[in-house]
Amino acid sequence: MTQYEKNREQDYKETHKTFSKFLKPRKFRKGQLLWSEGDTDGLLVFLKTGRVKIYRLLQTGKAITLYIFGANTVFGFMPFFDDAPYPAYAQALDNCEAEVISRTGLRQAVHQDPDLSIVLMKHLAKRLRDAFDTIERLQSKGTDPKVASALLALVENSSNSSHAHIIISLPISSHEYAQSLGLTPESFSRSITRLVDKSILKRLQRNRFQILNSEALKEVAESAIW
Repeated sequence: MTQYEKNREQDYKETHKTFSKFLKPRKFRKGQLLWSEGDTDGLLVFLKTGRVKIYRLLQTGKAITLYIFGANTVFGFMPFFDDAPYPAYAQALDNCEAEVISRTGLRQAVHQDPDLSIVLMKHLAKRLRDAFDTIERLQSKGTDPKVASALLALVENSSNSSHAHIIISLPISSHEYAQSLGLTPESFSRSITRLVDKSILKRLQRNRFQILNSEALKEVAESAIW
């Protein structure tokens, strides 16, 4: 487990402990929508197992993936701050187990314990920092640094990693993943091929790779910082 994972798991445990008496267990089936864009009835979600995709639909009908949340993450709190509808869809990518609290329930909980709002603002600040990192990655020069940086981010969220054996899997289809990076599927594929040709990556199967040289991958990711 990386230090990033340890910190995230610790933050999750502490936040879960704070909210535990207000939470109710909930299961979501693979493909099920947790909420739709425009919904006003919200859920604060503590995800225990599985993955959830946050995405928006453009006017053309094309879906753009914004986030992929995995186990030990908290999300869905944005409407609780501004009373506005959800700005995106949330869909289970796997069968998920979670604990949730409704918007009404959260308001009642915060009324009982105002410090809960401070805990939520802490998570919102972390989400904003993640957004800044994403913007920096999308603004970096060239395709290869964007892809390398995104793959390194997958390492941070992977439980199947060690210095000698790092296996990563794309959380969504390569087409969607490319779009989330602001790339075309073709340019993403060509970048992966270049990393394979340089013996930095090894293709194991579709959307699944082994990182052969993590230091070289970091160098590619950092080559675009300006």
